[in-house]
Amino acid sequence: MTRVLLVDDHPVVLRGLASLIASDDGLALVGAAGSVAEAIALDGKPEVAVVDLHLPDGDGINLGIVLKARWPELRVLILTMNADSNSVVRSLGAGLDGYILKDADPEELLSAIHSAATGSLVLGRGASEAVVRATASAPRTDVLGVLDAREMEILGLLVDGLSTSQVASRLFLAPKTILNRVSDIVGKLGVDNRAEAIALGKTAGLGAK
Repeated sequence: MTRVLLVDDHPVVLRGLASLIASDDGLALVGAAGSVAEAIALDGKPEVAVVDLHLPDGDGINLGIVLKARWPELRVLILTMNADSNSVVRSLGAGLDGYILKDADPEELLSAIHSAATGSLVLGRGASEAVVRATASAPRTDVLGVLDAREMEILGLLVDGLSTSQVASRLFLAPKTILNRVSDIVGKLGVDNRAEAIALGKTAGLGAK
């Protein structure tokens, strides 16, 4: 059973999310908070955290970074009203694990939590479009041609939603080696961060077909 932490400053939303979690036999709510301070004070070692982007005492992305530093295996999903390109790319670039809009169907949110728990990168419909817009601002011709075969393989696995450790295990390499190769990929593609590289790989057709 996947342990879930919820962070949202709107009590009605928080109660609704808690009820949704309770409706799924595969999920268990281990904490609910309405602010950054409350979330940091909680214990319970969650496996997935669903975090509002805008909180009264801070930023959900920064909170996600703090929570992942505390629990390295934690997967963090940002849940918000708006999928602006900067926020989506910033959250993924910070190493968070997904971005979902609050107007998503309940089934989509539950699916996102389960997918995140297995290590997949999760982007809701609006978030996916925002990432594509962010990486498509300047036309690129055969941009992936600058990557060698191993870099293409790594990027394809990242597009499929694998984490650094999962890619390392799949390719029988050290996680540090994967991080170094990802830095090389980002540099060669001329993008700002890992999330933009992944988005560019998606638009180029990498990943499982």
